[in-house]
Amino acid sequence: MSQHGSVSDAQLPVPGSSALEALPSEAHRLVYAFLYARRPSPPTMNELREHMRTAHGQDPNQIDRRLRELRPFFDVLARHMDGAYRYVLGPRQEPVVERAKGRVGGRLRAQVLAPQRCAQCGRRPLDDGVKLVVDHKVPRHWGGDDSLENLQPLCEECNHGKQAYYQTYDKYADQIRQAVMHPEPHGRIGELFKAFRGGWVPTTVLGVVASALQYQEDYQKRARELRLLGWRIETKRKRNRDTGHTDVYYRASHWEPWPFGSIGAEVRRLDPSNKRGPRR
Repeated sequence: MSQHGSVSDAQLPVPGSSALEALPSEAHRLVYAFLYARRPSPPTMNELREHMRTAHGQDPNQIDRRLRELRPFFDVLARHMDGAYRYVLGPRQEPVVERAKGRVGGRLRAQVLAPQRCAQCGRRPLDDGVKLVVDHKVPRHWGGDDSLENLQPLCEECNHGKQAYYQTYDKYADQIRQAVMHPEPHGRIGELFKAFRGGWVPTTVLGVVASALQYQEDYQKRARELRLLGWRIETKRKRNRDTGHTDVYYRASHWEPWPFGSIGAEVRRLDPSNKRGPRR
């Protein structure tokens, strides 16, 4: 066993074996093979993207989705090691049949509920008499999975309120599904613009998608920051006859490929407001 706790060959199929034919595509088998080879020293996302780009000519922006799609077959866990998040491949720790029924397994449920506090309102079962449930930050029908990163504890009241709120956006489910699981807020916003194919996106939908994995107070600023990457971002305001309020819409009429590595880091590098003048 390595310093990072890799598993033995007996617990995982060897790359190229018939056991991997059930994976969705050859691209998924290539990702698996790299994770398998790197068990003694699990890779970061940037290392995985670089390997897939240079060794196999794969689009690095698709790697996040490939990892999610491996999780019904294997555990691919993001763990903080050596100052960075690294992706550790392991055998499934929950029965496949239990997930197939749409339930989160007991071990994972206990891990999610361990903080004993609602992630939204902060109330606790013992202090406030609430019941906690496991909530999917991104609902399954929007493309969310059962990974630990997509689960959180909510009290029943907050969970019901969130479900009712999210249902109002189900008419945009197809577009949301294409964008909502990107790991970075700029990426979620940009992929949503692409999914609308140059059409106008209500700012409320933009906010839901931007904040799906981590709350983003400045999501409209994040949308405008895409201009630093060469995107053409336009806005308009339209009075809503039903509410009397003025609604805001965004769209991307032109976009560029994502930079390699962190989108946020590249935005910060290009932002002129972050550049300091010469020292005196």
